[in-house]
Parts: sequence; C-alpha cells; structure tokens
Amino acid sequence: MAEKKQNCEPTTVERLLGACKREPQEQLLRFKSWTDETGAPVVFRIRELSYDKICELQEMHRNNDKGFTAGIIAAGVVEPNLRDERLQQAVGAVTPYEVVARMLRAGEIAKLQIAIERLSGYRGATLEILADIEKN
Repeated sequence: MAEKKQNCEPTTVERLLGACKREPQEQLLRFKSWTDETGAPVVFRIRELSYDKICELQEMHRNNDKGFTAGIIAAGVVEPNLRDERLQQAVGAVTPYEVVARMLRAGEIAKLQIAIERLSGYRGATLEILADIEKN
C-alpha cells in the first residue's frame, strides 16, 4: 500500500503567527524648503498609524477635513515634537493642530498627510491579486 505524503508546507495561519508581531514602521522625510539657520536640512520623522487611531481621528473630525488632516499629521509626526511648547510659541500656536497649519505650507501639509497614510497602508497598492478563483 502506498503511503500518503504529508504536506510539510505551513498553513496561512502558521505563516501569519510570526508576521503578526511586526513593529510599526517609521520614515524620515525632508522638505526641500526646510533648513535651519546654518542651512542644514530639517528632517521630519513620521510613523504609521494604527487602524484604531485612524478610526478615532475620523470619528473626532467627522465632517471636518481640515481637522482630520491636522489630526493625521499631529499623530503621525514623531519629530519635530509638535506638542513642544517652544515650537508652539515660535509659530504662535496653542495646539499641535495649529502648529501644523502655521508651520507648513499647504502643499507640505498635503504631502505629509499622504506620506503618513501610505506608511499606514492607505493610498497605495498593498494587495496583489494572485489569481481569480472560479466557482462551479
């Protein structure tokens, strides 16, 4: 009698078990127009936002695109610290949201929001269709 070969390939669940422990991603960005007094570039460090954080911001800023955009940026920018009182004072702002609006140009705000959303899995191709499954 022929023995059945056992499939040694891991299941999808088994493959996911290790992948679920991934750390949030971060990126460094440099706006061409931002330099310090010496001419050195000012670098922004951004991080991906969780699904829960995005949902929270959507709920908080329902029907307020401007507030949602500022919320995405305030939550996604790690450095510079938009909550730093010295930075807020320097731009005449009271909240991180105001810092965003007063410190960045309109196009910079849009690009920064897009960068954070892409890092978080939005606005980009994150899925690849491998095959269509036909049903009988």
